[in-house]
Amino acid sequence: MKFNNRNIQLGVNVRIGKNVRIGDNTTIYDNVEVGDNTIVANDCVIGEPQQAYYFQANYTNPETKIGANSFIRSHAIIYAGSTFGEGLTTGHRITVREGAHFGTNCLISTMVDIQGNATFGNYCRLYSNVHICEFSRLGNHVFIFPYTIFTNDSRPPSNVCIGPTVGDYTIIAVHSVVLPGVNIGSNCLIGSNSVVSRDVLDYSFAVGSPAKVTRDIREIGSREKDGSQYPWMYNFERGMPWQGIGFDAWLSQQQK
Repeated sequence: MKFNNRNIQLGVNVRIGKNVRIGDNTTIYDNVEVGDNTIVANDCVIGEPQQAYYFQANYTNPETKIGANSFIRSHAIIYAGSTFGEGLTTGHRITVREGAHFGTNCLISTMVDIQGNATFGNYCRLYSNVHICEFSRLGNHVFIFPYTIFTNDSRPPSNVCIGPTVGDYTIIAVHSVVLPGVNIGSNCLIGSNSVVSRDVLDYSFAVGSPAKVTRDIREIGSREKDGSQYPWMYNFERGMPWQGIGFDAWLSQQQK
């Protein structure tokens, strides 16, 4: 562990892995685990206590786990009771509430707000200023582009909150709104400025307000070469686990 500088506050039962670097003015509360080779930049709060901490004398902070090889940029606030797999990368000033669970190699970009009790698969990409409501469920390799909002209350304010569900390899473009309880299938594309108010089946391109399915995404041509742009995994590999070997070869390896 390397403290680059000063004014770092560590709680009880904090477990810091090998070659971890922690920046100025960062606070790590009780029962936090930080994996090897992780960078936590300045002015971060990791394991922020839940509300009961301020009112219950016998409060115990739930465990928070940051996987190895992660990079948490400045002013991130991560609440207690969340877990992150290996290879997490964040932007600045993110907020992740309690009970959020991420797979490996996820990106949470600048100013993303995650309202907790949500699950994310591997290689999810949440770009800047995305808001994810409670009880959302995202699969693997889901990309959510800036200013998209997930909602969970169809009759606000109420006590019945049901978050959206998004399948593997689905892309949701900028300024979209996904309404409560909606199920978006795998390998879908949601066009920009869409309001998704009903379920979307696998391999659908949906756009508009309300969003309507206009075609199968496999009918959308590529601007870079002959053939279809989708499924996108055959045309994009930067930062993906199939980089250099191709999607089919990687998928075959996973299935062995």
